Amino acid sequence: MADYPDWVLKHKKKGTYINRVGDKYYLYAAHSERIKGTDKVRRVSDGYLGRITEKDGFIPAKDKVQEPPAAYEIGLSYAIVSTNDIIHKGLKYSFRKYGDIVYACAILFYIYGTYSKELFKQSYLHLLFLDAGFPEVFTPAQKTGIERGRRMIEERLPSIFGEDLPQVLTFFPDIRLLMVNQTDYLSPPSGSTAALSEKYGNDWRNPLWQR
Repeated sequence: MADYPDWVLKHKKKGTYINRVGDKYYLYAAHSERIKGTDKVRRVSDGYLGRITEKDGFIPAKDKVQEPPAAYEIGLSYAIVSTNDIIHKGLKYSFRKYGDIVYACAILFYIYGTYSKELFKQSYLHLLFLDAGFPEVFTPAQKTGIERGRRMIEERLPSIFGEDLPQVLTFFPDIRLLMVNQTDYLSPPSGSTAALSEKYGNDWRNPLWQR
């Protein structure tokens, strides 16, 4: 190991390495990979973490991710939410305070063929219906409402998207909402997805946060 000062080395943790440039020290994340076909191991950099100074210690890189980023499916779920308000209102009327979660599960059921707390947390529906608690066990009536909502969504979408529905179901789920340092980013749509979005007025940058 290079002969670095103690005030530098104390910031080196497992999974990191130090790079010296002149009289300046920089900390990087890294992992080891075995070189295929050999017994040798090489270090692979996972990105710049920040710099180290004697006066200020470790100074994190600007805009460095401070917490694990989260990705939510938004493309198809938003397309359904933004065009089926009548179904949402009906379920809210029937299930009152549970109407939002019944509706969310109906959408998940349509998209994935099932629904669960895990799928809910991986969907933008989790952010849209932030106050909707996901029950440990659904009542028989709630399960029936979820199936009824799924069936109504299935019946309505062909009249909304027509012959484009197969493409909508193929391309829209690829749109993800990324949350990094409490800032949201939208994954860029492909050419086909962008064309469909423009045709049907899907504005994923305005995903009904305050609905």
